[in-house]
Amino acid sequence: MNIPDNSTISSTKPIKGLHIDWINLILLLIVSPLFIFPKSAFWPVFFIIPLMWTARKFILKRFSEPTPLDIPIFIFLIGIAGSIARIRDFSYSLPKIAGVIFALAFFYAIVNLLKSEKLIRFAVSLFMATGVLFSLVGLLGMTTFKEKHLYLLEKLKNKIPQLQFNLPGAELGFAPTVVGGMLLLFIPLLFIMAILSKKWLRWASLFGFIVTLGVLVLTQARGAWSGLFISFIITVIIWRLIKPVRDSKSQWKPRKKKLITILVIVLIAVIAIGVVSYTASLSDKLKPGIKQAEGTLLFRVQLWDLSLPLIRQNPIWGIGLNNFRVLVPEVRFFLSHAHNQLIHIAVEMGIPAMIAYFSILLAVMYMAFYTWKNSSDPWISYASLALGSGQIGHFFFCMTDAIPPGAKVGLLVWISFGLITALYRYTQTVNSEQCPKS
Repeated sequence: MNIPDNSTISSTKPIKGLHIDWINLILLLIVSPLFIFPKSAFWPVFFIIPLMWTARKFILKRFSEPTPLDIPIFIFLIGIAGSIARIRDFSYSLPKIAGVIFALAFFYAIVNLLKSEKLIRFAVSLFMATGVLFSLVGLLGMTTFKEKHLYLLEKLKNKIPQLQFNLPGAELGFAPTVVGGMLLLFIPLLFIMAILSKKWLRWASLFGFIVTLGVLVLTQARGAWSGLFISFIITVIIWRLIKPVRDSKSQWKPRKKKLITILVIVLIAVIAIGVVSYTASLSDKLKPGIKQAEGTLLFRVQLWDLSLPLIRQNPIWGIGLNNFRVLVPEVRFFLSHAHNQLIHIAVEMGIPAMIAYFSILLAVMYMAFYTWKNSSDPWISYASLALGSGQIGHFFFCMTDAIPPGAKVGLLVWISFGLITALYRYTQTVNSEQCPKS
């Protein structure tokens, strides 16, 4: 991979409103334990978010910086409000409600604050360090499945001491599949930065890449392995066929755009046809109430089969956040989601919210690869490509698993969204300053 030397491009103009954005971020960090581990008695803490946005509106004449995600996020919020009305036990669903509201607030706090290259670089570095820490904590806190997929890996993992963190919602330990799926957000970024960085940061990134990749292997999360492989293929296709503006003055050639679109569609179609064919071959066994072997694709297909009637019965608002395992008695209590991100959101929040979330993902992908192509700073460009690659891998992982809205680790997904959005907005700002309108 031929990566040009780093170049620094940053605006010399002072950034207006930076103080209020720092205050809002610090306030969110201070109250974060009340959102991550919420109690019914502390629900008024929710009001701190609209108060923060109101203060920003008063000072800067806007609640937040505009982003391409604003409309789908607004629809997603309406879905949250509608699903809350469907909840039977508010205290039981409170952790998911608090988690998703905090994630959205944190996303906007990041976007509002990260307006300079220096801050963006620091935030990306901090995100990489968080990924390494998450992998180590996840490795020490992972449970061991009874089903041994690969004996040698299981034997190696069992030699690592397991710690009991006793976190609410994960009292029995961390699910290996969840740990593996979340690591997909970090591995491409650490790999790219190991190549792009210099001196000690290169070695630190290389160490982080080896650690996170090693933990991913030990999770034996086959969905995460598949997601990493698919994201690698798609990213290589984009890297080879789309030349950034700094390398070529020409815009995307229509032929290349069509070729990339066709390749991605074919890849997704092959996966979809494989799943459908597998489902059809076992359709006689997919009867509601029959528990199939956990950890297999067949078991996931059965969960989807059990989820579809709930979607048909509650298409607009869903059954309510965190209610899946309550209303699906065929699965055990700890199986808290439908093992497909889009299906799960449609079940608990309704089809409009699911469409809104998918639109968010599409917008994030657009921003990532717009920045890759249009940034004249190689570091910004490749960081965006790597973050986008992580989102691709995570998306395909979530086709056979899920990180439900409001899940504690789901905050990392929204932080990644925020970094991609900040890189996109920075690139637009720099480009507009270099090419002012006449």
